[in-house]
Amino acid sequence: MPTSHSQGKDSALSWYREIAPETVTDVGAGSGTYARLMRTDLKVEQFRSWAAIEAWEPYVEQFRLFDLYEEVIRADVRKLKPAMLKADLVIFGDVLEHMTRAEAQALLTKAQSVAANIIVSIPVLHLDQEAVNGNPFERHVDHWGYEDMREQLMPGVVKTWCGDVLGYFWWSAEAAARRTIRKAAPADAPAFVCEVLGVWPEDLSGARHE
Repeated sequence: MPTSHSQGKDSALSWYREIAPETVTDVGAGSGTYARLMRTDLKVEQFRSWAAIEAWEPYVEQFRLFDLYEEVIRADVRKLKPAMLKADLVIFGDVLEHMTRAEAQALLTKAQSVAANIIVSIPVLHLDQEAVNGNPFERHVDHWGYEDMREQLMPGVVKTWCGDVLGYFWWSAEAAARRTIRKAAPADAPAFVCEVLGVWPEDLSGARHE
């Protein structure tokens, strides 16, 4: 569906405000759910730039995406070069279940190579879905569980939220970089070692669940 279940949207909004991105890329924008949710403070949003990537062209006119985004890219994100995902925040809102596991993993890796932050929303309830109104991109191809996605996004997971329908995950390049050098800064490392590496024991404890 071009829309999304309301569950967990308050967490996604809270993370967006915490990230405070200047540039956002909304992958599989559909009806513009996340732009409508997050772009409410006009005094702030006038200084931010949002791009939508939408594979199903009829949605662009149907949901007036040009009114919600500064740029609308009509393309299958799997075929785009990594540079198209370079942003302070990339949102994959109910998108990754519409492709094979291998394609989703490759897409996440591509985004992680250029994005500062990623917010992922996936159904954690197994929901079968075929094409909707002639749109083949709406078909559910694979199912991710909460632990599946959390493991996929480690070591860069900052926060997660999970309900009975949707799960949300915030990944950041900074968190991934800090935890990658975990072995170089054990919990009992001297302060001067932590300072040199730029990582502290409390940074290595893992993601926080809201």
